Amino acid sequence: MKISGRANRKLDALQARVRLRTGKRVTKQSVLEDLVERALDRDEAPMLLPAPKYPIPSKLRRLLRTYPEDWGVETAEDEIDAILYGGER
Repeated sequence: MKISGRANRKLDALQARVRLRTGKRVTKQSVLEDLVERALDRDEAPMLLPAPKYPIPSKLRRLLRTYPEDWGVETAEDEIDAILYGGER
């Protein structure tokens, strides 16, 4: 996997910080794996992509419309609300 020079420098700094705090050598791969695990354990996912610029270009709108798939499951509005906003179904 290739990462940018800027991200690599930040990863180096993070790797050094971990070594200073723990006294143990860690690989960049182990640092990245730990970051991924921590991100997945959080209640909310980190924002990895920038917000879209408005208006969204027509090419991107077409692409977004092709993304949803029908899973063959009927879902009522109250179920969707419960999933999105919490509460009872």
